[in-house]
Amino acid sequence: MGMPGPGMGMPGPGMMGPPPKRGGSGALIGIIVGGVLAVVLIIVAVVVVVAINSGPSTKERLTLASNELNTARAVTYKGSFSAGSDNLRGEMLVTKGGRATGQVDWTGDNVTVLSAEDKVFVKAPKDYWEDKLTSTVAERFLKEGEQWGQVRESELSVKFHEDLTPAALATEMRRLALRTGLTSTETTVGGEKAHKISTSLTTFYVSDGEEPELLRYEKGSSPRVSADVTVQSTRDGSGPIGQMRTTMGELTDSFDAGTTASNAAKPEFVSCDKGGAPCTVKVRVSSTRTGDSSVQVKVNFKLTSEQGGGRHYGNCEATGTVTGLTPVTVQCTISGGDWAKHGKKARRVWVSAAPMAIAATSADVRALQQGLDAE
Repeated sequence: MGMPGPGMGMPGPGMMGPPPKRGGSGALIGIIVGGVLAVVLIIVAVVVVVAINSGPSTKERLTLASNELNTARAVTYKGSFSAGSDNLRGEMLVTKGGRATGQVDWTGDNVTVLSAEDKVFVKAPKDYWEDKLTSTVAERFLKEGEQWGQVRESELSVKFHEDLTPAALATEMRRLALRTGLTSTETTVGGEKAHKISTSLTTFYVSDGEEPELLRYEKGSSPRVSADVTVQSTRDGSGPIGQMRTTMGELTDSFDAGTTASNAAKPEFVSCDKGGAPCTVKVRVSSTRTGDSSVQVKVNFKLTSEQGGGRHYGNCEATGTVTGLTPVTVQCTISGGDWAKHGKKARRVWVSAAPMAIAATSADVRALQQGLDAE
């Protein structure tokens, strides 16, 4: 038999071969689709990793929040504070210079506290002060309603100026940030999302977001604290600081319950020749200074028809300054009122004098306000 001709067997040069099988085309598409799927999976994986790692770490949150405290003019606490036998509950403002004020329940007494320049002032009702003053001083100087006075610094065991300033909080937060293995749990404070960062004795609640700030502070060792925190920046601190300045202005002539003033001699008449006419009286007063270079005292003089009682004719007040061991003489003049009306009929007149140490003069108040302004 001969070789096959052009129309038989192998196709000729100009003829098309048979179409490729579908199976081969499907494999090619499958590779392409697989490639696309691989790309998609990689993109999804990148997105997930970015979402998990977004935002500051626990250590960074503490550091950023402490940086904000370092520039704060004050912080406001709302909660409870305790140390020793003292328990306070309420709201306190503490400045970067350690001055503190606020209205609190202090171990059962509803009072306003102001701590500044190593002095503690309290605004409280009459019954609060009756337990801290002698009966004579209480009778002469206490008024109905609330009144400012100074107590010994040792009576307030919570040391706001040492432990609760913005800088003190910032230092504690930075110390915690240095620890390894820090973790946080998500929670809320006042409806705001927060991160709870704890040790065995201390817990900070720091806000969520790129600019974390301290929202709450809890401490289990002295001073024990459980309070929400509002950071007062240099921009928005003028309101609370201004209120503190106003509060300081109320301290003028407040009494000092922790400093003793007493008569060094019996009170005397300087000139009182005619009943009902102006009557000048005097007394010599000494005082403990408790470390102060001088103590201003106020004396209340009282004229009565009998020694220690009887009819009250009138009274007057005057001040003096004790600068050493030598007593100071204080005197004033009683005139008008019941003395002018009824003193003419007096057969005998007695004078008594009750001295009191003054906690803050007008000059002292100005110094307190200037110290606050200089922070």
